[in-house]
Amino acid sequence: MATTGVGSGFLDVNSVVAQLMTIERRPLTLLQSKEAKLNTQVSAYGTLSSALSSFQTAMSGLGDLTKFKVFSAASTDETVLTASASSSAAAGSHSVEVVRNAEQHKLFSSTSFAVTDTLAASTTATITVGSTAFSVDLSGKTLSEAATAINEASDNAGVTATVSNVDGGYKLLLTAKDTGSTHALSIAYSGADPFSFTTINQDRNASGGFTSADLDAVMILDGSASLTATRSSNTVTDLIGGVTLNLKKAGTVTVTTDRDTEAIAKSAQAFADAFNTLRSTISSLRKGSLAGDSNLLSIEARVMDVINTPPSGLSGSYTYLSQVGVSIKKDGTMALDSTALTTALNTDFSGVANMFAHNDQGYAYRMEDAAKTLLAANGLVDSRTTGLKASVTSVKDQEDKTTARLAIIEKRYRTQFTALDTLMASMNTTSNFLTGQLANLPGYS
Repeated sequence: MATTGVGSGFLDVNSVVAQLMTIERRPLTLLQSKEAKLNTQVSAYGTLSSALSSFQTAMSGLGDLTKFKVFSAASTDETVLTASASSSAAAGSHSVEVVRNAEQHKLFSSTSFAVTDTLAASTTATITVGSTAFSVDLSGKTLSEAATAINEASDNAGVTATVSNVDGGYKLLLTAKDTGSTHALSIAYSGADPFSFTTINQDRNASGGFTSADLDAVMILDGSASLTATRSSNTVTDLIGGVTLNLKKAGTVTVTTDRDTEAIAKSAQAFADAFNTLRSTISSLRKGSLAGDSNLLSIEARVMDVINTPPSGLSGSYTYLSQVGVSIKKDGTMALDSTALTTALNTDFSGVANMFAHNDQGYAYRMEDAAKTLLAANGLVDSRTTGLKASVTSVKDQEDKTTARLAIIEKRYRTQFTALDTLMASMNTTSNFLTGQLANLPGYS
């Protein structure tokens, strides 16, 4: 940086240049302010996008008939079985007697082994799980090595082998990974049988001997032997339409299925809360960084147009949101009367469901669709955000050019005023010299 001119004592180059550059930098300052404002608007549109996304998520619980038709299922004794319901369930009550649970088939070797005993050469076991078989070469292996070979077989069809040390020696245990007769185990050998496997599972029908059927779960519906159901799994999805039963132990329970109005009310409240959050966000942005932005009005108009346009062509008792407890208050916020909603659901469930979630006309369906459109690529929010970011890039480019121009201007000023200062210093020196010379002239006083 240049220093104050030597010799003149009158011209402060740094101060003069600094004052001139303050004026020259005004365009750059304006550009920087413009960039800051644009970045604030980009951030504001991010906030708006987040609010619209939350609004869309909240509506998804009411904007689909399958999700809207929520049912709950309850068991009178969850130590016997638990129950859950899907949207295809129907309200009702059924007695379910669990005669027995499904079991995994378990076998143990009657033959006992020492820890170092090995199986005979050329011993291959073919293990069948249900209808799927795989073979394992057990030649010359200890019991532990045989278990590892079975477990690590690449085509293992669903059986686990373990070694147990019991009184009398080591035994090999085989356990089917899944329950029921469809996963029953059987074993064949290429040579002599080295294990003599015995079934651990007991005969549960007093038939005089164990059969694979003893592995299945058995249930009786509504106390009628004619409604006996046998399943290989303890997870039963088709005994009662739309209801999943998870069997725990033998016993009798009552399974009751009903519409889960509480869950629907929670979704409706989430819908109202998200609407209010969106309106609040828009109001805040309108008073702040997006003041005067017409897109906010367009978004509000899009959402309110759905609310103010009732569905058409639907059968049912309800057409307007206010009829089911959803209303817009004077301050523009949405309120939910859960009691009125529950009453409406109990009066005409299908009518309420269609009013909210009909695929085309439902309020929630149309509002979710509106939010998707607003948030879509090249949609209103995306287009505006893209435009703002492009403006930021343009302004930054102008700033770079202006900064480069200012550096040239500042250099020119310094050169000019340094030269002036040097000239003034030279003139001052000359003046002092002449004054001294004149003082030496005869008669000069």
